Amino acid sequence: MTITAARSSYVDFTLPFMASGIAMVAPLRNVGRGGKRTWVFLKPLRYDLWLASAAFFLLTGFAVWFVEHRSNAEFRGPPWHQLGTLLYFGFSTLVFAHREDLRSNLARLAAVVWFFVVLILQSSYTASLTSMLTVPRLEPSIAGYAALWRGAERVGIMNNSFMRGAMTRSGFPPARLVPYGAAQSFHEALLNGTIGAVVDETPYLRIFLKSYCDRFAMAGGGGGGQPNKTGGFGFAFPKGSPYVADLSRAILALTESEEMNLIERKWFGESDGCAAAQAAGGPFTSDSLSFGSFWGLFLITGATSLLCCAVHLATFVASNRGAIRDIVATSTHPFRRLAELYDGRDLSAHTFRVKDGGGGASPSVVHDAAGSPISLHMGAWSPQPSSTMAGGEIELAAGAAGGEANEEEATTTTAARDPDGAGENGRGR
Repeated sequence: MTITAARSSYVDFTLPFMASGIAMVAPLRNVGRGGKRTWVFLKPLRYDLWLASAAFFLLTGFAVWFVEHRSNAEFRGPPWHQLGTLLYFGFSTLVFAHREDLRSNLARLAAVVWFFVVLILQSSYTASLTSMLTVPRLEPSIAGYAALWRGAERVGIMNNSFMRGAMTRSGFPPARLVPYGAAQSFHEALLNGTIGAVVDETPYLRIFLKSYCDRFAMAGGGGGGQPNKTGGFGFAFPKGSPYVADLSRAILALTESEEMNLIERKWFGESDGCAAAQAAGGPFTSDSLSFGSFWGLFLITGATSLLCCAVHLATFVASNRGAIRDIVATSTHPFRRLAELYDGRDLSAHTFRVKDGGGGASPSVVHDAAGSPISLHMGAWSPQPSSTMAGGEIELAAGAAGGEANEEEATTTTAARDPDGAGENGRGR
């Protein structure tokens, strides 16, 4: 018998041998394919993972820009252009659509590690979104007592139970209460819509859900999933009975052992079986991914990007230590001068290297001519550069002009020696 304050006025109860509470069972409904779905594409990731992903997109873009700025013409230009390049490169890696050619091995290392993280994030996001759009998500049709009070559904209760008096005293309309003689009668009434929920003590509801867990779920007070507590189940004796104390000690010894738990699991099933599975979402739901699932990947890519920036900065300081020392010693605004020094081109880089012949060349031409194995292999038969060809044409033109002058001089000399135009033929005449 359930121990209540009103009953204790007429009988003496032993200590409770089973905990009990007031809970509610409602039919399950699929909320995965209905409702507002405008922002469903944001649900696969929790807000902390969205914020962390955006931050690391910016961090990776900055790391690549910082390493490539002095040696890559694609990461140079006006400040707004550089900012746009930084943001575009960082966020375009989401779909691997970046078009900038990375020249530094440090930038390539940071980018490759970040590409690996982006690939895992993409795969996880796609799988989670697909699950949310296709797999049913089952939740109780009535979340809790608050929703039950606001609605108009009728509620099933056990006949001759103290639930009628308890709910009436709490303000629930008595006309909405429907009594049933057995717990099995609730199944048909819930399916045909006669009642919208069942309110009863947890042991009875656990027996009911043990058979119908696939269609119904338990919801507790206030919609939070926790049942309202009662005094539990105990044995009732007449007032002043000497057996109450002895039986209470025996119950206390039994509840402290494992035997009582075995009895409960045998007759009522697991206490957190069906209800816990439904409260956690069950096997048919897909929870949003959080930052805690990927913090190891973010740690690796963040450390790699910062390490590449540190190595590049150390290389810059070592290469320009003389200029840096002079700026620090003589300049009144050392930070601005150092920023201007870093903003300049690194002419020692292979992308800005000048040819040995003294003639300049664009970065792309010099890079291709110096770094391409194909150009080195085919250099024996490739055509001469435009400057050499131009010089050759000038030389040929000068030679042709000289030949014409020599021919005219020879004609004049011949005419002077033979004014009559006889020549050898004249002598022959």
